[in-house]
Amino acid sequence: MRSRALGIMMILVLLFLLPYEKQASVNQKIFIRTTGPSIQTIGPSAPVYAYVADELQEVGKIYHGQAFEVVGENETYYFIQYGFVKGMVKKQDVKLGPPSEFTKLADRLKRSVIGTKDLQVYMFQNGNKQSIGEIHAGVRYPVKEETKQFYVVELGGRDGYIYKHITEKDPGVPVLLYHHILEDKDERIFRATTTVPLSQFTNEMNYLKEQHYTTITPQQLLAYVKKEQLLPPKSVLISFDDGLKSNDVYAYPVLKRLNFKATIFMITGRMRPAPQPFDPSGLQFLSKQEVAKMQDVFTFESHTNHFHLFDKKNGPYLLFKPYHEIMDDLKASIAKVNATAIAYPFGAYDKRTIQIVKDAGFTMAFTTKKGTVYPGDPVFELKRQWVYPHITLQQFEQLLSP
Repeated sequence: MRSRALGIMMILVLLFLLPYEKQASVNQKIFIRTTGPSIQTIGPSAPVYAYVADELQEVGKIYHGQAFEVVGENETYYFIQYGFVKGMVKKQDVKLGPPSEFTKLADRLKRSVIGTKDLQVYMFQNGNKQSIGEIHAGVRYPVKEETKQFYVVELGGRDGYIYKHITEKDPGVPVLLYHHILEDKDERIFRATTTVPLSQFTNEMNYLKEQHYTTITPQQLLAYVKKEQLLPPKSVLISFDDGLKSNDVYAYPVLKRLNFKATIFMITGRMRPAPQPFDPSGLQFLSKQEVAKMQDVFTFESHTNHFHLFDKKNGPYLLFKPYHEIMDDLKASIAKVNATAIAYPFGAYDKRTIQIVKDAGFTMAFTTKKGTVYPGDPVFELKRQWVYPHITLQQFEQLLSP
């Protein structure tokens, strides 16, 4: 009898939540129930705050007359679930209520959207539509379910509906991969997939600026992947592998002019004690002085110390060298540039490699697998978008939003 009553109650909850639109049948949906403290706004609304690329910003609102589930607190804020992250509501703006029961859909869709306008979050009751809160435009937000007209999202323990037509697909965060930059007249010397003409690189960076992209650091990306903070809707991590002097000669001035951030994954064992003369007919590596000078633009991470090597019989060193030798190499690289991230040489890694990288003290690792980065991605298998020479701006756009 009790189980039958519970089943009837769950159906009533579903009818309370769903708008008047054709839905999937009740038995296809999985619900979760939680009981805990709740808050309600004192005034008509209360701002919701979250960190966006290390900056505390207002990212939405909750409205009066609704109870929202509290998932934590500190001296100043109550925390509520706000999409991927914990949203913060000032204690002075709300009152703490008694424990409440929250019934919501379990997460189902592995997808997120970005509002092109501020998104009202609606509930439907007896044919009436009521807004319980707001998600500000430009915020990446996960969706649980979709109908013809709406997405189902969670706000503070409450499931609600946002209109689909004022959202766009979240393309994820692209991590661009460059190596060598040369002037167009010198590019013929190194006709390889790793050498990009200066004119192409400049055009690509100018495009990012014109399209209002925010350049980020690996540490900001890690916080995003771990669901600790948000990133602006157009975010990009610009990375260079190896630590070549051309990064200073050609890339650095372009990036500095645009006030961009970027990252170089250094083969630290090839870092020179003093600057070398630049010669486009050969490869020179960055010196300690150049690394120090470039820190207003670049963060420096690891591409190993001496193990960016390939054995004809056994393959990349990180795949077959003894554990202790790899560990010594990685720790030496960390010590030279205070690295917390690594890019796998040749993009090669396996389960053993990941474990050694973790044991060495790295917090994240980058591959050469194609794709963009989303919250919840494996932090030691982050994807990158290789920028090949002589691609068009249209092809470059596709790397940013595949």
